[in-house]
Amino acid sequence: MKSALKLPQLIYRTAMLKLSNINSDPTADYNVAAASYDAYYSKYLGKGALGMLEKLSIKSGQHILDLACGTGFFTHRLAEKVGKHGKVVAVDLSPGMLQCNQENATSQGISNINFVQSDALSFLSRLSDNSVDGIVCGWGICYMEHRKFLQEIERVVKPGGFIGLIENRACSLKAISDLFTKVLMDYPNAMIKNMVIHLPKDKNYLVKTFCKSSFKVQEAWDGEVTVPCEDGNAVAEYMIKSGTSAGFLDALDKNLLPQVMQNFVRYADESFAKGQEVPVIHEFSALVATKE
Repeated sequence: MKSALKLPQLIYRTAMLKLSNINSDPTADYNVAAASYDAYYSKYLGKGALGMLEKLSIKSGQHILDLACGTGFFTHRLAEKVGKHGKVVAVDLSPGMLQCNQENATSQGISNINFVQSDALSFLSRLSDNSVDGIVCGWGICYMEHRKFLQEIERVVKPGGFIGLIENRACSLKAISDLFTKVLMDYPNAMIKNMVIHLPKDKNYLVKTFCKSSFKVQEAWDGEVTVPCEDGNAVAEYMIKSGTSAGFLDALDKNLLPQVMQNFVRYADESFAKGQEVPVIHEFSALVATKE
């Protein structure tokens, strides 16, 4: 196919999938990545996440929600901070992630955590007004409609309570996104589902979106983390084992997935061979706010 025709065909394919309302589900991809998640994603993004956690006013005896809890990076630290008289509810849609979280908690002797398999919005809708002291959501608001999320957290967080949010920005992993676009121009029919993701533009977006009325911003910031990768295979391995590609992989035809990934590695290696690295850069934004 002539290159001039490739991009319009991919754009058309993407538009048709969006109209179809057949959306990808990241759950299965996260189930696969659960066992390797901490060795890849948490290893590199953990420092930024800890920076957010340290700014939260967590006290002994509090009741805190850890939404999109994953394997427990926040969960176990929160459980330690609230102590034996406090409680953490760890919520995730992925049973694989929850299982790892629970196994890690058991191995550490942590017993003040309730584990719930659910999407965050459905779980929040079942809670009473002013029923929790704080909500933490790491790398999870991208899967929620932000207006609905704001309505729920304003309702369930007690006055004086807090929220702590951290998420990749819309500009994150641009080099990776550009490479996948190049590959999909070769295989537009590989896309069989629409991928819905809501990434913030920057810290100002988080403040504007979530500090409209009830919540007052305590601190908001942008940051970035670079993941070192020496070749195309290393980049592809990180994308899969870290869960970073969750949802995207589910959007692809499983019969064509091997070819897509093979070409991704090939294009990445061509860049490395030319002395042009394929930077794996997570750009993120974080917000800590309190409810008045």
